[in-house]
Amino acid sequence: MAVLFMAGSCSGGAHAAYFERVDHLVSGGYSAVTDDGFVSDAVLDLSPAAGDVAVFGANLYNAPLIDGSLEHSYAADAFLSFSAASTDLSMSLSHSLSATANNALNVASHKQDAFVDLTTVTLKIVGAAGEADGSAVQVSFAGNASALYDFDSIVSGGYLGLGLSLSRGSDVVGEYLWDVQQGGDQSVSFSFTGSVGEELTLSSFMVTGASLENAGFAASDSPYALVDAGAILNGTFTVAIVPEPEIHAMLLAGLGLLGFMSRRRFTEH
Repeated sequence: MAVLFMAGSCSGGAHAAYFERVDHLVSGGYSAVTDDGFVSDAVLDLSPAAGDVAVFGANLYNAPLIDGSLEHSYAADAFLSFSAASTDLSMSLSHSLSATANNALNVASHKQDAFVDLTTVTLKIVGAAGEADGSAVQVSFAGNASALYDFDSIVSGGYLGLGLSLSRGSDVVGEYLWDVQQGGDQSVSFSFTGSVGEELTLSSFMVTGASLENAGFAASDSPYALVDAGAILNGTFTVAIVPEPEIHAMLLAGLGLLGFMSRRRFTEH
């Protein structure tokens, strides 16, 4: 029983570390130019003074033209949720564009762009009670990215991209990038070794946009759906204490002793 207790105690500290937000800088928004008209919007940073990060923005626009109109919109959000067990990341960005042609409609030019950016989030690795600064940890991220990439052939310059990185100073220690060319899903994962007490920089972004140049549309009772694009990125960071070599030795010794005791009981019976 004593050996079992020892092994359990050694392995029980495997997750005794976590991320804590030190500071953050975020940005994001939307802009569109239709002929001579211009609109823009900025995301809101709803983050509390400490703890979680929350960013949100959304809007819908109508650009009237002589023989119709363009309807366009965007939505963006980014969240970081911190707990002693994990740090959860969730980001999304989308935009749309449609044209209504009451008569034959020509759009000389239209350009729209949207982005959401966790520019820098400084994270400190904190150890639970008894974990000294400098103790080795394994930092891991596991998640999924999904993209919708629907641009009509009349649209020019459609693009969509997203990325995520963790840096130690100027050194990137974990990274994911996706220059989206078609819709789909991707798994996202990376891991690296760090230490209790050190600070890392998290950066994550999504960008998308589209444009029209001298685009003509025949009169129609139904709107022309031109753009429906966006991406979602979800995942979880975990920080696990890396057992010291002597702890590995104690565990191996304990397992060996358990095996010896089992064989001895078998022999006696």
